[in-house]
Formats: sequence, C-alpha cells, structure tokens
Amino acid sequence: MPDFVLRSALLLFALLITACAQRPMAPSDALPASVRSAPALPEEALRQISSAPANERAELTLLWAADYIAVGRLDAADKLLTTLDGQPLAASQTVRRGLLQAQLHLAAQDADSAVDVLNERRLITALADTPVSLQSRIGLLRADALTLRGDLLPSLQERVSVDHLLDGEARKYNRSMIWTQLMMVPSMELLDAERRTNDSTLAGWLELARLYRDPLSDIDTQLRNLDDWQRRQPRHPAASDTPDMIQALRLAVRDRPTSIAILLPESGPLAAPADAIRDGLLASYYSAQTQGHPVPELHFIDTTNGDIIALYNQALAHNPGLIIGPLDREQVSILAAIADLPVTTLALNYIDGQSAGGRLYQFGLAPEDEARQAAEQAITEGLTLAAVMYPRDNSGWGLRVATAFIDRFQSLGGTVTTSSAYATDASADTRAMLAIGQSENRARQLRRHSSLAIEFEPRRRQDIDVVFLVGNPAQARQLKPALNFHYASNLPVFATSHIYSGAVTPDRDNDLNGVRFVDIPWLLESGSPLHTQTAEVWPDGHGRYERLFAMGIDAYRLHARLLMLDTVPDSFLPGVTGQLSVSDNRVLTRRLSWAWFRQGRAQRIPVVAGSHQGADHGRSATIVAPPTR
Repeated sequence: MPDFVLRSALLLFALLITACAQRPMAPSDALPASVRSAPALPEEALRQISSAPANERAELTLLWAADYIAVGRLDAADKLLTTLDGQPLAASQTVRRGLLQAQLHLAAQDADSAVDVLNERRLITALADTPVSLQSRIGLLRADALTLRGDLLPSLQERVSVDHLLDGEARKYNRSMIWTQLMMVPSMELLDAERRTNDSTLAGWLELARLYRDPLSDIDTQLRNLDDWQRRQPRHPAASDTPDMIQALRLAVRDRPTSIAILLPESGPLAAPADAIRDGLLASYYSAQTQGHPVPELHFIDTTNGDIIALYNQALAHNPGLIIGPLDREQVSILAAIADLPVTTLALNYIDGQSAGGRLYQFGLAPEDEARQAAEQAITEGLTLAAVMYPRDNSGWGLRVATAFIDRFQSLGGTVTTSSAYATDASADTRAMLAIGQSENRARQLRRHSSLAIEFEPRRRQDIDVVFLVGNPAQARQLKPALNFHYASNLPVFATSHIYSGAVTPDRDNDLNGVRFVDIPWLLESGSPLHTQTAEVWPDGHGRYERLFAMGIDAYRLHARLLMLDTVPDSFLPGVTGQLSVSDNRVLTRRLSWAWFRQGRAQRIPVVAGSHQGADHGRSATIVAPPTR
C-alpha cells in the first residue's frame, strides 16, 4: 500500500473511530434519565446545562458532546466542550474531555493538534486515576493520531504498550493496525528499529515483519524463518494471534501447483527478453531446489510460431495448476478475450483498454506504475507544482509515461504548470521549459527605455517545485546539468527506473547527482545468496534485460502466492521487482524502492516519518533530500 494511500486509509479509520465514539458514561445514578440524550439544538443543550445542578453540568457536557460526535455534528460538540475551558474537572472527566477533543481534531484531519491534546500534562497526570478501559482508549487514539501524521514507529510503540490493556474487538483492531503499519515502515528501517528499541515485544513485531517482507527469500525459506521466530517467541502476541497474511502464506504453500506450463518464444524479436525471463525463472527454481524445498514440474512451450489457442491447449496436456505466459502482447490479448480460462494464467504482459476473462492475471514491468508512484511521493512531500519533461520519440513511450504521472498528480490535487517534449538540444529545451528567455526579454525592454545601467541576472519561472523527468541515462546526463545551469539546481528531480542503467559508472553518472528515482530491489540490493548464485552462472549479467531477469524470478515466486494475493486483503509479495499486489482487475501492480544518485552511484534513500514540507501540507513520510554535489 503506498504512503499516500495508507494515510488516506488511516484517516478513514480515524473518522470511523470518531463517528463511533463511545459515550463517556456517568455513574448510573449521577443524572436523571430525562436528560440522557442530547437535545437537537446545541443552543438548547447549553441552556439545559446551565440550568442543571452545578455538580451535573460537566457530566452533561461530556455526554452530550459525545452524542454529537457520534452523529457527526462536530461543530455542536465543539461548542459544548469549549464551555469546559478552565473549569475544575474530576480526573476521569479531564481524560474524557481530552479524548473528545482529540476526536474532533482527527475528524478535521489535524493530527498534530490531536497529539498535542493527548500529550497535555494535566491529561497524563489525570490518566493514572482513571479506569484501565479509559487509559486504553487514550492510548489507541494517540496511536491513530501519530499514524495519521506519519510517525509510524512512535505509533507502533504506543500500540504495543497499550495492547495488554485491550480485549475483544479493540485488541483485534490494534493488532491489525500494528501489522498494517509494519508493512509500511520502509524495509531498510525495520532492522535498525529492531536493534534500537528496548521493548522486546516491539522488537518481536519488527523482526516478524522483516522476515515476512524479505524480498530475496523464497516462500519456503520465509515460512521456515517465520516458524523459527514462533518457536523462539512462543509468548509473543503474534505467536498466538498470527497476522492474516502469514496464515494465508501457510495455506498458499499447502495449495501451490505441482505442475507449471511456461509459454515463451525461443526465437524471433522477443527471444532475448524471453531468455532473460526464462533464466530468472530457472534461477529461482534451482535456488529453491538446492535448499531442499519442494518445486513444481516445469514444462516450457515455444510460442514463436503457431496459434496461441493451440499452444495453450498443448500446455493443458501437462495438467498444470498454473500457466505462465505468453509474453507477446497480441497473444495475451487473444487469451484475454476468452471468458473463462480453464487454468489460472499469469500473462507476462499487459493489455490496454480490454477487459480480461476470468483466471487471467497480467504481470509486467509497466513504467506507468513508476510514474504514478513518483506523483504520489511528490504530493506526499507537499510538492504540488510540477514540470514534466519527456522525450519526443516515435513510439510514444515517453508521452505515455508522462501522461501517467500527470493524470495521477492532478487527481491528487497537484498542478502541472508546464509539460515539455525534448529532442536533441538539452540546453535549449530546458531553457525554454524554464522560460529563461522571458526574463531576458523583460531586461532588454527595460534597458531600451532607460538610460541607467541595469544589472540583470536571468531567472527561471517560479511556479515549479518539482521536476518529473522521463529519460534514459544518456538523455538524463544532459538534462540534469542543463537544469542546474539554468537556475533550477534547487528543484527536486524525480525519475523512473529508466534513468539508471543498472551498472555502477560513477564517472558517467556524476551528472545525475541529486536525482531521485524508483527502481527494483534486485538492482538496488546485493550480497544475497541468490545474487551470488546467479553471478556464478551469469557473471556478465543480462545487460539491459536485467530487470526482465528479475521479473522471471518473481514470476516463479508468484506461483505459490497468486491466489493469496487475489483473495487476502492488503496482501503482497515482497518481490525483487518491487512490492507486488493484485488490483481489482487482476493486474499485478508494483511499489518500487526509492534511490538517488550520490557521487555518481545509485543508493537507496532513507525515509523520515513525520518530516514537515511546508506549513500547509501537514506531516508525511518524506524522502530525505540528497546533496547535489
């Protein structure tokens, strides 16, 4: 789940909590039955409160404010709670007032104010003299508020510390949120947080999430590591209340197919990409086999020539539990037109503008996914004015990627102030995009009409706070220096994986320093046993098809998880091509890792939760801006 989507989902959680707020009940004999329900008008409520006995007024105010919050009448609740300012309250009343105020702030999407209220000294002092049930409610609400402002690790600490006070649905909700948030903590931070915490229970949760999210472990290795964790921590909350994703993983292993047919071309224009995918499939297969894990029978069928329907029927003769392929887009389109395929099929390409029949899943390395992720990250950081640069190419590839960014960016409230297709003259195209000539023309006009010596420094347009750059390494090595030269060195530049060749070439990539881009974990991580094994077999790698090699690794890994991803909400495969999940139309979508160029080398980017990016944009998970030198 992306950061932006997570924050939206958690906001919905908070609104549900607010709407379903439990009434802070008074003792049964504290108030007469006739005043138990709030009047329709807040003015009438205030009148009745003022005429009630002095010892009943605070209790009535809290009860009726909760009534108003429960039905979404937030202004009415605020009017009542304001009357308690400066009033002497009992300990439980002080805590309940803070709880209601925090709910109001969350309903207004003001997580900072909610946290401030819940951390007030008088509330913390009063909390010690209140029932456990009220203490747990405050803890849960504080955790929700911390989550909404992007402070995932402090929120997790709060949830873990309050968990033992909960039971029933409250405990179920809390543990579900613990796991949801663990899935959103950047994977590179899990181990660091695990080492730093002094809370053994939180450390156990962090380790469990790290083992589940390991992108370089096959499913059997994952389960073995998870079982070992459970044996070592039998008293941990997650040992007896296992997250749904892990339970589903066990079922997926039990029900995985024992025979797989693979449809790939062995010659023709798609042979080289198909070879890389095939090598990735086999690398993953033999890695599992070497470790003693069960592996399915693999049956490869050449799709270079022949009718895809006939070839599909040929695959069915092997009685497969899964068919992987085809790769050719036209062949995928033919299969998509079949209403109900007899076997679950993982196509290795996407079809555009066509609904697919049942049991057909689509998997590929769509650059549009990367563009949309860049748009979401920009909005998350409060960068709402974008310039878009893309290559003018005959295939229309650059325009498609740029359009994906623009559509997602604008749907999230951003504004694309300029969009430019560049050709061969990077400096001229960048200069035009930044409107440098306009400031120079204004200077010439001033000089023409004045006898004074006018000093002038050209300026770029000021309605840009982020640049989205579509291009390959050679193109980007011209465009980033041009941006720096034309007074835009301070603008963050986001890009897709196409900007990185996958090879470490610091002398050539120094010009890209500061550019942030998304890419697959396989290229940004190294040193795993699978990396070592594949380097021994293919010492020169797969060149420009290395990402397709990684796609083959994940295609094999999906054989045991595909149906799980489709049926278990929020489940995903931590793959080497990204975090893979299944959309409603059975398309595999990817969340990639972020990286930047630093001293000419691609490096993973740390993410800081709760960083501010401008006064008007709240808090969020924010990428640390890299140095540009």
